[in-house]
Amino acid sequence: MLARWMNYARQMGPAWIVSAVACGPATLASVAIAGSSFGYELLWVVILSAVFGTTAQYLAARIGILEGRGIISAATDRLGKAWGWVLAVDAVLATYLAAMVLMNALVGVTGLVTGLSSPWWGLAYAVVLSALLLRGGYRWFESLCKFLVIGIVACFVITALRAPLDPGAILGGLLPSLPGGAAPALMAAAIMGGAVHITIIGMHTYNTNARGWGVGELPLARFDTVVSMGLAFGLYSLAIFLVGAAVLYPAGVKVRLAGDVAQALGPLLGPGAVAVFLAGLWAATFSTIMPTYLAAAFFIFDKAGLAPDRDDRRFKLVLIGGVLLSAVGPFIKGGFFLLLPVMLALGLCGTPIIIGVILYLLNQKRFYGARVNSWGLNILGFITLAITTLLAARFVLSKLGVM
Repeated sequence: MLARWMNYARQMGPAWIVSAVACGPATLASVAIAGSSFGYELLWVVILSAVFGTTAQYLAARIGILEGRGIISAATDRLGKAWGWVLAVDAVLATYLAAMVLMNALVGVTGLVTGLSSPWWGLAYAVVLSALLLRGGYRWFESLCKFLVIGIVACFVITALRAPLDPGAILGGLLPSLPGGAAPALMAAAIMGGAVHITIIGMHTYNTNARGWGVGELPLARFDTVVSMGLAFGLYSLAIFLVGAAVLYPAGVKVRLAGDVAQALGPLLGPGAVAVFLAGLWAATFSTIMPTYLAAAFFIFDKAGLAPDRDDRRFKLVLIGGVLLSAVGPFIKGGFFLLLPVMLALGLCGTPIIIGVILYLLNQKRFYGARVNSWGLNILGFITLAITTLLAARFVLSKLGVM
């Protein structure tokens, strides 16, 4: 078995793309704000986000592999054009909203670093991002960004290990409960939306196809997803949350700005904590926004019945159009660090649709024969659907003043 796992480790990849997007600035902001505001109370949401994120991504991988195509064309063919349109509109809107808020964050961090705050930074970034996407020569730069992000995650892990964790409060935080009010509802939805989001679920159906995986790679896809989403993403979100709950919350520091999070890293990094944190946050934002444009283009091309080809002139135009649209993001009012959780919570509201469609398809023997979902996977899948729907509904109702 060890030899098989070692072989899987050499071949895995597609789920790490979505994991890298999930480990972005929005998840960082959400878990940091939640921990610093409510202590350990939302720990259960953080844990379940890793479990449900793993479940949703494995379901997406199964659809991509069994269908040999993306979720939108699969839904259109299997369920009819109406469902194809519902999924396409839902996915594209959620993805472009994410791109706009990420551009807002990119510009916001740039203003903090340079001391020159202006929404017009978005146009400069639009030019740079368009050039990188069209030329495809950003791999080395993307690697640098990931190196910086890994460094920041390591800082949070070390800080969490050194923090005065409260075992009793941790056990209490594992029991599902939600404090009353709109703020806890927002943060719970945002935390879950970081891992269970229509953009990355839909994206993963295309990633497995791009890798050329077939039915024989289903066990590899499961391993790939568990390690990337269950372990790597889980460690990322848990470490940052624990730092917020164990360091910032007792000190009375409620995270509202990016610099507030950096205070927790002060004992480890000293006077350079803010600079190091902002560098990592900028890198996380830059490396996350790039796949977002590609995901939107995949959704649009899939709905149009076209093969996504990055050398296709039409594909390039869609990419540039997405970048230009996101340049409007910096003009959205409000601090970027607080907008990031709102974006995830809104994205979660559109996610139950894609999970429901995938679960329905994967239980149809007329499509997949003996390869339909197992009972265990169905139980996990339907629990994922139920809890994400509940958290999304609670968020919406809280904004409407009903709860």
